[in-house]
Formats: sequence, structure tokens, C-alpha cells
Amino acid sequence: MPRSSAAVAFSVSEQDRKQLERIVERYGHGNRSEALRVMMDRIETSERAERLRKLQAYGAAKSTERSLDLEDVQAVVHRVRARRQGSTSA
Repeated sequence: MPRSSAAVAFSVSEQDRKQLERIVERYGHGNRSEALRVMMDRIETSERAERLRKLQAYGAAKSTERSLDLEDVQAVVHRVRARRQGSTSA
């Protein structure tokens, strides 16, 4: 299904204009709309990576608190996955 589109205006300072044009050329091949789509995708990817880093740090801290090592964590993951797979095959 084709996407509908709407024009959205924004402004940049003269200082930032050269940077914007360089980014548009590199990521949008001269097309500002395409460059913006690429930038939005990359920002979302960066946000997901940051959330994952925070979750990993949280998990590592909780594992340390409970004196769990990698094998313990893997055993829990395997147990949970097996239980979930068992409940979906019924």
C-alpha cells in the first residue's frame, strides 16, 4: 500500500546549512525527503540500541546481585523458551 505524504517545513541556521546539504547529498542522493527518512531510521535504530544497552546493564547488575553466572542465565533462558514453545504447540 503506498504511503501518503505531507510537506513539513523546518528551518536551519546558516551555520548548519552546509552540514545539512552534505548530509542530504550523502544519505538522500540530493533528495531532502529521502535524507530525512534515512536520518529517522538511523535515529530509531540508535534509540533501540540504547534501550538494549540499558537492558543489558540492568540484567548484568541483577545477575551480579544474585551471584548468577552466564551458565545460570542461559539455563533460565532455555527453561523459559521451552515453556513458551510448549504452550504454543498445544
